[in-house]
Amino acid sequence: VFQIDLGKQPEVSRREPVSAEEWAKNMDSEGRILDVDYIKRLIFKGGLCHTLRKEAWKFLLGYFPWNSTKEERANLQKRKTDEYFRMKLQWKSVSEEQEKRNSRLRDYRKKDVNRTDRTNKFYEGEDNPGLILLHDILMTYCMNDFDLGYVQGMSDLLSPVLYVMENEVDAFWCFVSYMDQMHQNFEEQMQGMKTQLIQLSHLLRLLDSGFCSYLESQDSGYLYFCFRWLLIRFKREFSFQDILRLWEVMWTELPCQNFHLLLCCAILESEKQQIMDKHYGFNEILKHINELSMKIDVEYILCKAEAISMQMMNCKELPQTVSEILGIENSSATPDSDTGEDESGAELSCAASLYQSVPTANGTRDGAQQAAETQSLTPA
Repeated sequence: VFQIDLGKQPEVSRREPVSAEEWAKNMDSEGRILDVDYIKRLIFKGGLCHTLRKEAWKFLLGYFPWNSTKEERANLQKRKTDEYFRMKLQWKSVSEEQEKRNSRLRDYRKKDVNRTDRTNKFYEGEDNPGLILLHDILMTYCMNDFDLGYVQGMSDLLSPVLYVMENEVDAFWCFVSYMDQMHQNFEEQMQGMKTQLIQLSHLLRLLDSGFCSYLESQDSGYLYFCFRWLLIRFKREFSFQDILRLWEVMWTELPCQNFHLLLCCAILESEKQQIMDKHYGFNEILKHINELSMKIDVEYILCKAEAISMQMMNCKELPQTVSEILGIENSSATPDSDTGEDESGAELSCAASLYQSVPTANGTRDGAQQAAETQSLTPA
């Protein structure tokens, strides 16, 4: 396989989180954000100070339009509050008799949110108000999206959002926006997961074809061990506070599309030496990746992923597939056949069918059973 030289990985530094003062300076008297691109760049480079998150996340997640005034946002919140409680009432007012005849609703009610982030003060203890809100928001989400309903893993995505918003209605609508981005991960066919694993394989092959070949030789070329990372956006891999930082950086959608896949590449590249030097096989690779949970340095990985994005964006002969994955306009893109990329794509497409039974809403788990068992979202 012809290997493209990406050149040296540039040095990247990060800045301080955006301060309340910087945020306020970038607003006009009516509360319109003056320079959206500028503020997004600042957030990408440093994240947000915690006091700003409650407001800024509403913009980042698309609940508040970036060009709205303070008054428009207040009106929007008023409308959305009414809409939320109308939907909440729909499931709250179902009688026990009705529920006996509605298996879907019964299933949703039984879904286990009780183990979500229980070490966090916001969710610990019995009859915790945070936990009750988590349940209520997820039940109301089922009214908002009947077809999808509640799928295991959703509470992982909601929990940090509710923690930051400290408000049921705002948390719900921010979660709805987040789920719009993440929807395909949770659909029964898991098309979103298949696509991302195939895309990740293309990026990793460009970055390090030798490592890719090693993983393939250990039956790990389909990158099953990244399943949980992608499904719930690294939620179980980093500490709670680090996830707040990581997510807000990703929500800027900078510096390219699918930056989260470059974060995967950055983590894998950091672990490559150990995996290859110790000749890890399928099981050891899975175990090693699982045990990285809570041990990854978020700022280091953000720097490394940004450096990889710069390498790829500066590359004059980037394969067409990679240009498309990262959303980079590239006039001199190399047709994929030159890099042997098309073959791996075809291989991965064949493999994609295996993902259909990695743990889903319905709990089926044949196919990639070992990977699924090791990386299941259910705590041991």
